[in-house]
Amino acid sequence: MNSNIYDIVIIGGGASGLMAAHSASLRDPNARIAIAEKNDKPAKKIYATGNGRCNLLNIKAKAADFSSASGGSEFIEKVFEICGPAEVLKLAEELGICPVEEDLGRMYPRSSQAASVVRALAEGAKNADILTGFEAKAAEKTDKGFFRIVSTDGKILKSKKLVIAGGGKAGIQFGTDGRCFKLAEAFGHKVSRPIPALTGMLCSETAALAGVRAKAKASLFAVYEEGKKLLAESEGEVQFNKDSISGICVMDLSGKLRRAGEKVFELELDFFPEMAGKEFSEMLEIRKNKLGSARLEDLVPEKLAVYLAEADKKSPKGTHVKAKTARFKIDGSKGWPDAQVTSGGVFTDEVDAESMESRICENLYFAGEVLDVDGPCGGYNLTWAFASGWIAGQNAAK
Repeated sequence: MNSNIYDIVIIGGGASGLMAAHSASLRDPNARIAIAEKNDKPAKKIYATGNGRCNLLNIKAKAADFSSASGGSEFIEKVFEICGPAEVLKLAEELGICPVEEDLGRMYPRSSQAASVVRALAEGAKNADILTGFEAKAAEKTDKGFFRIVSTDGKILKSKKLVIAGGGKAGIQFGTDGRCFKLAEAFGHKVSRPIPALTGMLCSETAALAGVRAKAKASLFAVYEEGKKLLAESEGEVQFNKDSISGICVMDLSGKLRRAGEKVFELELDFFPEMAGKEFSEMLEIRKNKLGSARLEDLVPEKLAVYLAEADKKSPKGTHVKAKTARFKIDGSKGWPDAQVTSGGVFTDEVDAESMESRICENLYFAGEVLDVDGPCGGYNLTWAFASGWIAGQNAAK
């Protein structure tokens, strides 16, 4: 047999690709499987997740937590019916990872080392040939029904089945440059425009607040001439930088920054989300009567208190109103190197959720970030990568 002809070729040796290889080899131990990996070693991006600890799963993840620009909510639900967080947890345990639950359903390996997860996945995919340095440039289906995958340096692989699991564009320093979107389009698939997600938002109005961290409710609005529309909300810690706003709750909203026509964006921050407006005003009045002033600097970081007081001088609505409705014009999101995940990707209505097989090209499968599915911080996106990778591998090995 020609050494470069395989039953299954998987483009991408990240989380979804390694899981697909593991799943396929369990389904058919005799299958010849190759992983075409661009980098000099697989799973480089996994090492960076969870600040090196690898938040590999969120046990509380549900379909409603995820976004899809092409409207894939039913698609995600069907995937999770087959392989949801509970099934991903079981898969991780079978691989010997030993996940431990922390706050908000986040699960980390008992070792608190991403290397533990990578080793376990590599062991699970040990039946596959991992071809590092293979940068897929093009892929096509031949007249004989085989897939022909060509690398940038002229190497050629052939396979009966092809799984595209090479990620999106987020974290381009780890090798994810959006190449897989072009491969999908070459097979006739539509791709929702990818934008950086789980990243900070650019803002030219934050220099005076650089270094401030504060709890807040963040609300992202699209602003039009006729008014504005609430796109999404999140709550948590906000971090101000000299030219941007970040923090988990802001990063969770960043995938909504899809520019269209004259749309501009505004981020509204409520630094006292636990209180309604009237309750907040009453609390300040009590403090004034008791302390002689509201002393906002004792309730939020001093630099923020000064900023809010200055903003209030320009407001006709009264003292400290900005503490509940501080508004910042958003200029866009930070770039791909800062993004943790891609928003956008292969349209989900062109993929069968029960098999991850293309509805356009027989024996072509997708898994992970290349699909138009993205979730918030906290292990959601790795949950998706593992779930979709498992289903793709199982069905590619049929």
